[in-house]
Amino acid sequence: MLLSFIIYREKSMKNFFSKKGIALGIVFLVSLFFVLFVGRTFNTKTLQRDRNLTLNGITNFRKGLDISGGTKLVYKIDYSKYDEQYGANETAELTQVKKNIESIIIKNIDARISALGVSDYKAYTQNLNNQTQIVVEIGGVADLDQAKKMIGKTVELEFRLLNDKPKDAESATQRRTLAESLRTEAVQHPDKMITENQNKGGDGIQANLLQGKLDQLPTIYQNNAKLLASLATGEVSPVLSGTYISANFSGLNLANDIEGFTFFRVLQKDQTAGTYTIEEVFVRNWQEWIVAKGNDGAILNGAYFTLAQASVNQVGGEPTVSISFNEKGKDLFCQITKNNIHRQMAIFIGGEIATAATIQDAICDGRAQISGGFDAAQARLVAENLNSGNMPAPLTLMQEEKVSPSLWDSAFRGALIATLVGSLAIILYIFFIYGWRKAVVTTLTIIFYFTILLAIIKLIDYALSLSGIAAIILSIGMAVDANILIFERMNEEVQEGKSFSSAINAAEHRSRSAIRDGQISTLLIWVLLFAFGINMFKGFGYMIVLTAILTLGLNVPFIKESLHLIYGSKKNS
Repeated sequence: MLLSFIIYREKSMKNFFSKKGIALGIVFLVSLFFVLFVGRTFNTKTLQRDRNLTLNGITNFRKGLDISGGTKLVYKIDYSKYDEQYGANETAELTQVKKNIESIIIKNIDARISALGVSDYKAYTQNLNNQTQIVVEIGGVADLDQAKKMIGKTVELEFRLLNDKPKDAESATQRRTLAESLRTEAVQHPDKMITENQNKGGDGIQANLLQGKLDQLPTIYQNNAKLLASLATGEVSPVLSGTYISANFSGLNLANDIEGFTFFRVLQKDQTAGTYTIEEVFVRNWQEWIVAKGNDGAILNGAYFTLAQASVNQVGGEPTVSISFNEKGKDLFCQITKNNIHRQMAIFIGGEIATAATIQDAICDGRAQISGGFDAAQARLVAENLNSGNMPAPLTLMQEEKVSPSLWDSAFRGALIATLVGSLAIILYIFFIYGWRKAVVTTLTIIFYFTILLAIIKLIDYALSLSGIAAIILSIGMAVDANILIFERMNEEVQEGKSFSSAINAAEHRSRSAIRDGQISTLLIWVLLFAFGINMFKGFGYMIVLTAILTLGLNVPFIKESLHLIYGSKKNS
């Protein structure tokens, strides 16, 4: 019936094919195609969701954690090194340091999960028995083991100084004690590779996996051939002292004295062929880089770090990396730079050098600028690595449990019924209050708005949650508010004797400011919610924001064009 009505209105059709009408029609048709025939599948190689054509596009929407289910991970934060540094008592300073650490951890978990191509997750803190825990609820991840590994990876940010007195800096006895402690850990955990997390060239610690005949192994094994032959597979050797020479010993300057301490585990041995597979740890008897400490012995590390930014040197225009500290870090950095002018300082991430520079002057404003011959892309990469790589305290996975969908089937059916009933109620209300023509315009507006909204949701790969679906239902009513405002202004213009065409144009112009102000006030509320990081409202808020943008950008022009379409050739009477 509606189609026949449109066909027989020649003047209306001319309006329909106006430039604006054609543009809106194209937007609608493209959006409809996108909703019906475009889907996404997760690519396990790229860790991204690839778009593809499909016949079930209408059901191929990304579902959120509370819809599709997921996994809840609970982590314990290990504050032991900070308790040692600040004392056993929970001072106000230590409490603030721990809060800073929690904030950094949450921020970096966010960056790490986002790097996996996952947007539907929650990361927050909870207190249980006076113990702070990190809770991560994550859904839509293809490789959960990889996600757990990335989330819990402890990558510490450290500031170290070049050791200008290597022979006197640390006694061989202290280094041997370190080697013994590492060996004890290896013995206590026979199922764990001792080469893991031990490659710290800055500490003079190197882990290697070696394979070959005796004469192909470093000299320290050739000097202890009897011991090597006597060890059973899986057995850990005592700590040996001697000179280490090996091409595999990366990160250390072989031109220097590299005497130190070695222990190893035999993984495989073939006595007939005389071949061995060995994993080893070598501890050099001095450190190339030593931790940067303040006057009171406080160590400058990620607990005091706040932000890294790529910038440009104002003097020479050279790309640099700017780093900033909190108030405690500001004072600590000032002390260290003042006491070590013309000495090289390096930033280590996970025991590996991220960048290094020479201290030119005391820096007491809480900011440092690092230049290292970067181009703009390299500077951005260093900044990103510093911001996302820092995990100032180790995390231990305490609990893992599945998060079941929140009654998805019944919730979806309920949401669908609510949407249909709500839309029908709105249309009937418009019909009885404003007449059938405006009811037709309202129907077209709802179809247009809903199609565009679904297309955008699919385009940005938004994860639909129950709160988001609730917002979609509410947003239909909000979108129709513009119809009512324009209808009221139109009636007023018609009562003043204007033609329908003139009345429609005037009504749209008069209503736009009221519609704009209403949408802006809504946006301000949700901006505040986002700013304060209230996660439970974000799915709801995204939809409200989209509603405001669509209403102002597309709905109002569509209502105007639809009114011209329906009222096109009707005379004012």
